Amino acid sequence: MSDINDDAANRKSVLQPVILPSGLAIPNRLVKAAMYEHMASLFGGLPNSDHIALYSLWSKGRWGMLVTGNVQVSGDHLTLGKDMFVPKVVSPQTVQAFKSLSDAMRPSSEHGQNTFAPRTLVIMQLSHAGRQSPIILGGRLPFVPALAPSAIGLGRDEASSARLGWFAKLVYKIGFPIPRAAILQDVDNVVDRFVTGAKLAHDAGFDGIELHASHGYLLAQFISPKSNARIDAYGTQAPLHLLRRVVTAIREDVPRPFTIGVKLNSSDYVGSGSIHNPKVEEEAEARALAHVVEVASWDMIDFIEISGGDYENPQFMTTTRQAFFSRFARKARAAIRVLPPPSSSPPPLVLLTGGMRSPSIFENALSQGHADIIGIGRGSVLIPNLPLLLEATSLRKVEDPDRQDGASVARDFETQEPTLSYSDTPFIRAATYILRTFGILPLPTLIGAGVSMAWYIVMMSRISKGKRLDHQVGGIRAILTMWLPELRVLVALLCCCVSYFLGSTLWPAGAS
Repeated sequence: MSDINDDAANRKSVLQPVILPSGLAIPNRLVKAAMYEHMASLFGGLPNSDHIALYSLWSKGRWGMLVTGNVQVSGDHLTLGKDMFVPKVVSPQTVQAFKSLSDAMRPSSEHGQNTFAPRTLVIMQLSHAGRQSPIILGGRLPFVPALAPSAIGLGRDEASSARLGWFAKLVYKIGFPIPRAAILQDVDNVVDRFVTGAKLAHDAGFDGIELHASHGYLLAQFISPKSNARIDAYGTQAPLHLLRRVVTAIREDVPRPFTIGVKLNSSDYVGSGSIHNPKVEEEAEARALAHVVEVASWDMIDFIEISGGDYENPQFMTTTRQAFFSRFARKARAAIRVLPPPSSSPPPLVLLTGGMRSPSIFENALSQGHADIIGIGRGSVLIPNLPLLLEATSLRKVEDPDRQDGASVARDFETQEPTLSYSDTPFIRAATYILRTFGILPLPTLIGAGVSMAWYIVMMSRISKGKRLDHQVGGIRAILTMWLPELRVLVALLCCCVSYFLGSTLWPAGAS
């Protein structure tokens, strides 16, 4: 096992295999990272034909590992209303729906194959949105609060509030009411829901799961001082207590080689008012590194994904700087590779996700020890067959060492990426000034991030139907297209209401 994971020449190519502590082999270092698909039925549902078509496309690209978008373990804590989720009662039909998805994620040539050759690993990402689940779309009626470690709402702290205009504050107040602090029974239920999700993944043929403890979701909320003011066993004095309970409970029911990954977030350790304070950032980074080492020391985790941002500061959706978490990932990887006893198994692999937008960045991240495997989200939409393309490029390079095909792949990334910002014109400057004067700007950060997310959601829908990317789609059009089915229903309901009102007014009951 150690030979294939050595730091020498074996790590210099993204196309070479690597072995997880669970014993499962990944055929190459390229991972299709989790991305929210927005393809389930409204208010959540099981995988459907749209999911099958999208992941069947990715399965043909020879990715080392494919990770689903976040599958919510609680049906009343969705994100944008069209999440896949784990039902309260898992029926044979539930298992079959997810099995159809796991089958679609594997290349057809692998089905029924009995070979020792590494195959694409398929992973289900499990999540609980916690306080970042909005009302209505999140699966709850108005005035029904979300669950959180403490009753601390989004955008309510002093530092965040000072940066926001009245419109942004209104969005947070209406869309994300003050959450309900979890009691111990709620915590036990959360653990049970994650275990149920892991069992479902195992029974449906997935190779493992990834626990989403990042981006401000519930597991991350228990870790972060921004959202956790508890003074019991689940307070920030023991920030990993809930996560360890979840991992331990899953391992008791689903042992290895079933794989468990954890997505962690360095940004969750920094309070909202301290984002640009170097000293506080340095202290926060030290705490984050200590937590990564602690998670690795449990001997139950197979890979740790490094990411960052949340709905108040969603760097993971807005940043354009390549490999923006690479420094932290390098420190984390170095720390966990020298774990002292009683660690008995190889250390977890480090998965670096974010800003990986060229083959040279992939190779540098590996060769410089920033990561063991590379996560690619948006790039998997822009170039769904990226690993296959790089494999073909590598073969041509062997035949002709002077070829520069890698540069063409890098250009593909650059030319395919959308331009969603507006030009700096006098009209735009005047409109911005007016909107700021009336307190409409700045918008909540999550709205700006959502524009980019909407574009990729629309493009995922297009490529799943065999269509090309459409760079004529701008930010506003992407949001409208993303919600087009719901907008049509809303318009139809409004027309019915108007017709009923006019009918009642012009032709009162009993009139002849």
